[in-house]
Amino acid sequence: MRIILVILGCCLLISCSKDPVLADNKIIEITVPTGFPPIPPAQNNAFTEARIDLGKKLFFEKLLSENNSISCGSCHFQELAFSDPAQVSTGVDGRVGFRNAQPLFNLAYKTLFFRDGGVKNLRLSSLNPISNHDEMNSDIVRVIQRLKNSGKYTNDFQRAYQDTISALSILNALECFQRTLISGNSKYDQWKRGETTLSSSEELGRSLFFSSRTNCAQCHGGFNFSFEEIRANGLFETYADSGRQRITTLPEDRGKFVVPSLRNISVTGPYMHNGSITTLDEIINLYDAGGANFENKDSLILPLNLSNNEKQALIDFLKSLTDDSFLNNPAFKQ
Repeated sequence: MRIILVILGCCLLISCSKDPVLADNKIIEITVPTGFPPIPPAQNNAFTEARIDLGKKLFFEKLLSENNSISCGSCHFQELAFSDPAQVSTGVDGRVGFRNAQPLFNLAYKTLFFRDGGVKNLRLSSLNPISNHDEMNSDIVRVIQRLKNSGKYTNDFQRAYQDTISALSILNALECFQRTLISGNSKYDQWKRGETTLSSSEELGRSLFFSSRTNCAQCHGGFNFSFEEIRANGLFETYADSGRQRITTLPEDRGKFVVPSLRNISVTGPYMHNGSITTLDEIINLYDAGGANFENKDSLILPLNLSNNEKQALIDFLKSLTDDSFLNNPAFKQ
């Protein structure tokens, strides 16, 4: 009888114990817009729902910052293509950065991150805002402990990576979510697919944009409207921000920055590395004038002598690059 009772007791304990967290190993495919190349694979970080969901939670998690006051989403707003309307973003304790926050989309295709291209890996790029004194002012070890203490994430990490909360799984999750931020359904994309027509002004702007007269597409070409080259556009005669020179220390790199994508540009102002330009009109006027007299200015930046009608046409074309479905995609909302 005693043996039977012991067996029954063991069975009762087993039945009352928590079910093990099952790993989500089902790889899912992310839809690629027409005209886009396949998404390059991420090493040991294939898309699964659990990983994407965890990454999104962490993207909006304020525990990543020193005093629980900001998250990645505090400086990257979806309705603005995950950019910031401020000239420079505000971090913990009201500290301000020195460069304009870049929009976040089509990151899976990028090979250079931040304005100066100082990071070449999306997975590692999240370490910068977490540790930066003027942004989150934390560190990955502290973040790990905070997430563990919160009691909210243990199962999520097990399900996504069969791992405890670790530096690698945090960075992997953030990378996985950010790689899903694909934007390729603007009016221009729809026109290319034969689904709509461009206005006469948009068509004139498109023609000018891709012409040898303006050379816009020489820098802002390809499916993402950027070849990710590092150039100086002649914004100033003297640059307070040394740009790429901060990475290489080379004088010829002063004032050079990674050429940004022009997708969604109508909602990602203010513009330039320091947010000093607030409107598309100012941008067009800058290039029409041929930029400032700067020693490292790219040779493609020359006076254009555009008419007012042509300037407006270029602006109208740039506005046609806005992807409203991306700005409102419920999959990216907190």
